[in-house]
Amino acid sequence: MNRIIMLMAVCMMFALPSCDSFLSLTPPSQATAGNFYKTTADVTNAVTAAYSALRSGSMYTGHFIYLMEVRSDNIEDQNPGANAGMNYNIDRFLALADNGVVGDAYLALYGAISRCNNVLPHLGVVTDPALKMQYEGELRFLRALHYFQIVRLWGAAPLVLSVVTTEESKSIGRSPVADVYAAIEADLTAAAGLLPAVYTKNADMGRATAGAAKALLAKVYLTEKKYSQAVNTLKELAPPQSNPFGYRLLDNVADVFSAGNKMNDEIIFAIRYDKTILGQGHGLFFGNPVLDPKLLNAYESGDARRDLLNKAQLNATTFLVKKYYDTYDLTNQNMGNDFVILRYADVLLMYAEALNEMAYSSDPNGDAFKYLNMVRTRSGATPFTPVQLASQAAFRVAVLQERRLELPLELHRWFDLVRTSTAIDALKTSGLTPITIEPYQYLYPVPQGQIETMNNQALYPQNPGYTK
Repeated sequence: MNRIIMLMAVCMMFALPSCDSFLSLTPPSQATAGNFYKTTADVTNAVTAAYSALRSGSMYTGHFIYLMEVRSDNIEDQNPGANAGMNYNIDRFLALADNGVVGDAYLALYGAISRCNNVLPHLGVVTDPALKMQYEGELRFLRALHYFQIVRLWGAAPLVLSVVTTEESKSIGRSPVADVYAAIEADLTAAAGLLPAVYTKNADMGRATAGAAKALLAKVYLTEKKYSQAVNTLKELAPPQSNPFGYRLLDNVADVFSAGNKMNDEIIFAIRYDKTILGQGHGLFFGNPVLDPKLLNAYESGDARRDLLNKAQLNATTFLVKKYYDTYDLTNQNMGNDFVILRYADVLLMYAEALNEMAYSSDPNGDAFKYLNMVRTRSGATPFTPVQLASQAAFRVAVLQERRLELPLELHRWFDLVRTSTAIDALKTSGLTPITIEPYQYLYPVPQGQIETMNNQALYPQNPGYTK
């Protein structure tokens, strides 16, 4: 997205009518969507605003780092006084329903969903049929991404797929997990058929593609343990079928994250930033994190991925991991490297995992070993052999560990532990502070403000384990 469009997005954040607060039952804006959407340009601006929601500090730029990565065994928060202890409590599994980080993220996700819902009914004003299809695909992709985060963080959730009034919102309860996943699958399946494989204009780099929809759909299937569907979807992205999308592993893993090499061939979907424009940069991603020594010591000698977790000094007082290194823009005092949501190495590891779950194969030239080892050897690690991974269980352990080595600090680890039912053991044996958790803590508490506003235990219950 070019600078002009991104600047419009900032304005649109305030101009669009919204259901951001439908759960808190505040009156909707007096400006109606029907009055706003008159031209293709209006819709274009609104779609861009839907993307801008991703850069919220309550989502990827801030809170998600704690909810999805610090929560895992990769990293530890050792500052109980910062942010009123809310981040620390998330890390130590002490967060309750009144935790502000949990509450802000919940509302931010539903606010982002509302931006998508607001635009979808008005795509008829778009005169170019191809562009109309693209916009529908983009909005459905974004909505699915938001609901995927919601269902993994909170489980059952209000499923809102259209604009609702304040009165209507009072009757919207928490839909079963299966229903939420069905809606996610429907959106992503549709998006994959509506979106282009690539964009030809540089200004469009960063928009969702058919490949992004397929990659996210495969991750959804893997999470649901629908392994055959995952395999069929991933097959379309793996070599040689990946050719229409142009994805590949870069030769040097460090180049994937270089601030000077954005939207490279390994990136499938990323949140775009521009530090030269006020309000479109970000602060430190992770900064000077306390990383699990078990993670750091798990890399083989010569594995290039290990260096990405070393600290680089930005200035006299600031250190940050090399994976997210960027320099400050001297004018705006922020950074501009993108945050990667989906990349090709993740796709190949998902494919290897799904194939193994379908049926273990000891063939070293089979696809499961091939794609697992493709990721390992790119960074200088030695390939696995069937002697080392002689069973489905052994392969399963290896691919989970490989995901940890390949994707740390990319917001995958906590969800990987949850979907493989290994979080309890991983946290209990952490190389940092061992923590004993209960299965109910695989989900976060529903924010207390929402529970109290709805005031309907049957329609809108708290998650088990968090009730008083």
